[in-house]
Amino acid sequence: MPYNKAANAAFAWLGLVFWSLQLAPQGIVSPWQNYRRGSTEGVSVAMLYLWYIGNMLYGAYAVASDLYFGLIIQPQIFALFTLVNILQVYWYRYKWRPATVAGACTLLCASYAGLHVGIWKADEHAIERNLDGLATFLGVLPAVFIAVGFFPEFHVCVKERSVEMSNLFLMLDIMGGVFSTISLAFDYTFDYVASITYLVVVLLDIVLVLMKVFFCVKGTQGAHRVDYHSTRASSVAGSVGTQKISHSDDRIGLVDPERTADDSSLQYASCAKTSPS
Repeated sequence: MPYNKAANAAFAWLGLVFWSLQLAPQGIVSPWQNYRRGSTEGVSVAMLYLWYIGNMLYGAYAVASDLYFGLIIQPQIFALFTLVNILQVYWYRYKWRPATVAGACTLLCASYAGLHVGIWKADEHAIERNLDGLATFLGVLPAVFIAVGFFPEFHVCVKERSVEMSNLFLMLDIMGGVFSTISLAFDYTFDYVASITYLVVVLLDIVLVLMKVFFCVKGTQGAHRVDYHSTRASSVAGSVGTQKISHSDDRIGLVDPERTADDSSLQYASCAKTSPS
């Protein structure tokens, strides 16, 4: 396609908007839920680190390739939200002290900034010197990290025979990748290497959609969640009911003293019969 500055910018911002809306649950709702329940159960640390590194690498490549500004800040926003979740894992799961979490945050931010600048300069050097092999490698590497980050999610889906990602989340993620790829098509030259990262995300999201349809047909989609909640509700109701009865009996004297005495007498008589003379 011929270069079109307006279309390039419009689709880049559309991609950013869709991915920002998709990232809002990850960056705001997920940390808030973790805070409310005081736990990061179900969050894969490996996935978070893979996405953190992948977005750092892609952000550096986007800067070196002089992509549109909207495409450059996408990975930075994603990395920020991922960092928040990583720190929550250390806080809630591993019970790190505030000073230790702050130190980890400083170390991760410093590493991100240093590696970002280093990879950016390496990308620039490879592009300026026409080192196509190195430039392609550094451009494809982010897609590898992001793709591998999906594997823990696939493992959980296959294990539970259910895809817990919402339809809205998957739709926004797919549309963000599609619009970002279209934005590249309206640039001076179509950056095939940059498009790999977007297309990998779109492809893996489509796989999750197909898995969700398959599990719906099989009748297992969301079944474990229903079973868990019903079991949990029954357990809680039963324990609460038992506590209510025992507490109320003790409190207002519903235990019959004569029945208790009779029961004790029966137990004594039974013991006397069974004991050797």
